[in-house]
Amino acid sequence: MARVSRFTLADRQAAVARAFGGAETPAAVATSLGIHTTTLYRWAGSSPTDDPGPAPARLVEATQELLRHDDYADITIETVATRCGLALRTAYHHFPTKRELFQAAVDDAASVLIDRIHDRSVATTWPDTPLEQLQTFLRIAAASIYDTPRTHVLFRNLGVPRSEGSAERWHDSFVDAIAQLLSAAAEAGQIDRDTDIVAAAHLITGAMRGIHRAVFEGADAGTALSLVERVHLLVPPR
Repeated sequence: MARVSRFTLADRQAAVARAFGGAETPAAVATSLGIHTTTLYRWAGSSPTDDPGPAPARLVEATQELLRHDDYADITIETVATRCGLALRTAYHHFPTKRELFQAAVDDAASVLIDRIHDRSVATTWPDTPLEQLQTFLRIAAASIYDTPRTHVLFRNLGVPRSEGSAERWHDSFVDAIAQLLSAAAEAGQIDRDTDIVAAAHLITGAMRGIHRAVFEGADAGTALSLVERVHLLVPPR
């Protein structure tokens, strides 16, 4: 069962109009609605019309596309603006610095991925035991990632400066979720109680990131999913 948004289509259209067509900034509109700025970009880019969409959403999408083949140091705001057919002054109006533009591209990917994982999670029948729940969680995450091409910016080493944005929060939340399931597995006697839970959670996350990075660099996604099914077995059993 998919999550129902508290915002209607009319609400989203009105928010996009305020953020990208008036005197308010996207950040101010997002704050007033209690949402992340990148949510506005997604709403703006989901119009069913032939309109190419507001400039910020186009710039974010163009940045994600360029990062498929180039690194942070190789791309400029000018090349991004040219890619999506916008004037350079328009690009600088919405993203005064290259770092802000790239962070928006990374945050957008993380926000979309979080939504995809949530939707798959609520539609899944979960097993009763913690270790099998971990296996299911890792599979859902991997399938969501491979079905969402823009998320490649979260896993490849692109030279994008680290920050405290959505990507880092998503990474930390992922580690925390794995640690909680491992703790439950230890309590249930499925894994060795002496297991360093935090270290194991970070190692599993690292293994997953390595698999995902390989897929975005050309490895077969089906083979990757079969490996993901076994990642939970890295934890020593009781």
